[in-house]
Amino acid sequence: MEKTPSSSAVFGSLTGTQAAIVLPAVAFAIPFFVSGPQWLTGMAVNCLLLLAAARLPKRFVWPVILLPSLGAVAHGALFGPFTPFLLFFVPFIWMGNWLFTMIFLRLRDSSAVLAVSAGALIKAATLALSALVFFRLHLVPELFVRSMSLIQFLTAIAGGVLALGILRFLHTSHE
Repeated sequence: MEKTPSSSAVFGSLTGTQAAIVLPAVAFAIPFFVSGPQWLTGMAVNCLLLLAAARLPKRFVWPVILLPSLGAVAHGALFGPFTPFLLFFVPFIWMGNWLFTMIFLRLRDSSAVLAVSAGALIKAATLALSALVFFRLHLVPELFVRSMSLIQFLTAIAGGVLALGILRFLHTSHE
């Protein structure tokens, strides 16, 4: 049975149940409200991924892993007319998000910086490899090779650093 955080231990005044509803809703909505540039949207999503992974029971993290890419496809925010190509990447984005959160959780007790860096690297490598394969198969334009590689790494690092700052603030100020 998973441990449920106390009311004050999740996100300030949100209870665990409220956070389990609010965070997935925010995850889906990010592409609608932070609809570009990609670095800003990616940073927000990656930050939310690590906050959810660090503060929610695992069963409540899955919607945060899955919903941002569905929001991006629904909104067409990140790639405009190229958004239909994003559909090829959705399962790989989910895998990358899951790997990012799981590596972070496994390594954060030894080194938070290593946890963010390793998770970001694995996530970016997963997406870059899928983009390269899709490009070589002539399924997606070259734009996706660029947007699914270094940019993914940098947004994961930036979102991870932001999440670490928020987690430190919550730990020292509100618990």
